[in-house]
Amino acid sequence: MKNIHIKAVALVATAFFIQSCKEQAPIDTSGATTQQIEVAIDHYAINVNDLERSVDFYQKIFGLQEIEDGTEQPHIRWFRLGSTQELHIIEVDSLDKRIPKGVHLALAVRDFDRFRESIINYNLDYYDWPGTKNAISTRPDKVRQLYIQDPDGYWVEVNDGNQF
Repeated sequence: MKNIHIKAVALVATAFFIQSCKEQAPIDTSGATTQQIEVAIDHYAINVNDLERSVDFYQKIFGLQEIEDGTEQPHIRWFRLGSTQELHIIEVDSLDKRIPKGVHLALAVRDFDRFRESIINYNLDYYDWPGTKNAISTRPDKVRQLYIQDPDGYWVEVNDGNQF
């Protein structure tokens, strides 16, 4: 299970990298142009110990809208994440994982200060990138960010990036 999650994270990171590369497609030695592949994020899936606990967390903290689960399986729930992306929460019998903060889901919020106040009201600890409790980081590009953990220990970055 651990290897599957690591491979999924690597695939998502690769997709982000491909999407961010806006260069002209390379030319091979025969002079023909290699066709560029268009890539977009479809969904992010996490495995959890307690489906209802995790659903409650993501709905309460982020206000995610539940959407129809295409699998129709009782241990899986789907949520809208942004305009077209999805978060799939999948309950599993056994969950053995250790994920570093560098492997995380990053979500931009329209009102960072209001979001930060809301998690303070929920008594939810948050951290800056180095790990200082109840502190925020500011990246060199001036984007503010904080990190929280969901009930299963997944890291979620929340930032005020230019998504809105």
